[in-house]
Amino acid sequence: MAKLSGLYSPDVIDNIVSSMADTDGAAPDGEPKEPEVNPFDLIDIKEPKAEKGQVKFSSLFWKPKNIPDLPMTVYKDTDWDPVAQLMIPDVDPNWVWNRLVLEQLVLALHEGDTTLLHGLQGTGKSCIIEQLCAVLRIPFWRMSCNRETREQHFLGSPGVKHNEKGEMRIEQEPTILTDSLRFGGVFCEDEAFRHNSALVLQSLREKNNRTVLLPDAPGKSAEERKLKAEEGKWWYVLTDNTCGSGDETGVFDAEVQDASTLDRIDSTIEVTYLSKPEERKMLQKHCDLNIDIINGMLDIAKMVRVAFSKQQIMATISVRGLLAWANKIELMGSIGKALKISWYNKLGTDDQKVIEDMFHKVFDKKIHE
Repeated sequence: MAKLSGLYSPDVIDNIVSSMADTDGAAPDGEPKEPEVNPFDLIDIKEPKAEKGQVKFSSLFWKPKNIPDLPMTVYKDTDWDPVAQLMIPDVDPNWVWNRLVLEQLVLALHEGDTTLLHGLQGTGKSCIIEQLCAVLRIPFWRMSCNRETREQHFLGSPGVKHNEKGEMRIEQEPTILTDSLRFGGVFCEDEAFRHNSALVLQSLREKNNRTVLLPDAPGKSAEERKLKAEEGKWWYVLTDNTCGSGDETGVFDAEVQDASTLDRIDSTIEVTYLSKPEERKMLQKHCDLNIDIINGMLDIAKMVRVAFSKQQIMATISVRGLLAWANKIELMGSIGKALKISWYNKLGTDDQKVIEDMFHKVFDKKIHE
């Protein structure tokens, strides 16, 4: 085999070696080149330190994939006022976590964010907050809103009270919101975009403010009317079917939110239905139906949800609906009759025809048999 020295003159070889040296980490002046680094990769990730008595996320749940292994406080019931202790929920033994949503929710609460969970009905938006509170032993104050919700539902209104002597006085009536501020915990504003009273909540939704001023009442000073959340022991979570931009489907009764309201939301989390394996696991915990029936139920649920997302039908089936269907199957001994009484009979005529076709495709039976 011919040698390089036999093919090229010494001058050519020297030029090749010199040019290779220039492109292999040496600067023109002979100094080594700094390796090129993408500045977007140079993120100094914070490592939150656990305080005394705190435990890591991984010790309570699993090793997180989307967030750091954050420190968490597991409270004792006695850490709260007796009034608040009544609001600590029980752990649901049949609950199955939506892992991505839980990790994002824990991160948001760790940061003290005003947090929005949005998604279709029955995806478990408020339930996942409630079950996290159950694990951490935190009071859960849930207020369901609608078009008739007014400022007084949040802040209360003056009411006449009598003391032991029978003397009358005017006091501000407590509400779920004001009690949560007084005693601490998670305040969940459920269906938050269905009402038009958000203006009174703006200062409370401010992450660095967390105060609200009660309406003027006789005998109350401005300081007495001011309620401020205790730092680190009060959290604000909103839930809704939409992310604040209104409802494009016409199914949900949701108001379009102004920019100032949306700007006060620090974390927005989309909650989707559980995957088929996760829903199967939940149904298996909940009932004793065989795997073929459960898989058929989940196939129909998936078809219904896809049709709903494409606006081919006007209703979807939630996890709650699946559990009700399973209960009725075990009691009635009929898959079709159980579906009819638990969910199908709620539908309009056109939607019922679509569901009948789905049922026949999955179970090879007519729903009315």
